[in-house]
Amino acid sequence: MASQNSNIPTKILVITLISLGFNNYFLPTDAEETGKARIESTCKKTQYPEECISALESDPGSFTANLTGLTRIAVEKSASKLVETLHIVDMLVQNATSDYPTWGSLVLCRYSYNTSVPQIQEGLRAFDQLKFDKSYKSVEAVKKAVIDCDHQGVKSLTQVNTALLRLIEDTMMILHLLF
Repeated sequence: MASQNSNIPTKILVITLISLGFNNYFLPTDAEETGKARIESTCKKTQYPEECISALESDPGSFTANLTGLTRIAVEKSASKLVETLHIVDMLVQNATSDYPTWGSLVLCRYSYNTSVPQIQEGLRAFDQLKFDKSYKSVEAVKKAVIDCDHQGVKSLTQVNTALLRLIEDTMMILHLLF
C-alpha cells in the first residue's frame, strides 16, 4: 500500500509536465498576442492576409493558439483543402465529356494531388516532431503539384487551384516564421 502512495507525486509530476508542454505548444504566453490579434499579425506576414485570416478563424482553436499552434492549424487547413480539391478533380475526371485532352489533363492533376496527400500527411507528422523544415518541404511539394496541375490549363479547375495555391503559399510563409 505504501508503494502505491509513493507513486502519486510522480504521477502528478508527469501529468503537470504534459499539461505544461501542451500549453506551451498551443497557448500563447503572457507576453504574446492572443486571439484575433495573433491571427491578424501572423496573417499580415503572408501574401494573402484576408484569406489567411478567414482560414485560421474558421478553426476555433486558432483563437487560443500561439504561433506554433496557428502554424499547425494552417498545415491542417492546407491538407483539408488539398483533399477537397482532389475530390473535385476526381468528380471531373469521372464526369468528363468526350474531350480527351481535357480528360487527360484532369487525370494528370488527379495523379499529382493523389501523390501530394501522403506528402502533406507526412508533413503533419514532421510538424508534430518539431521538424518544421521537413513540414515546410512537404507543403512545398503540394505547391509544386498545384502549379503542375494549373499548367494543364483546365479552366474548370482555375478557381479551386487558385484557392489551394494561395492557402499553400500562406502556410509556407507562416511555417517559415518558425525557422
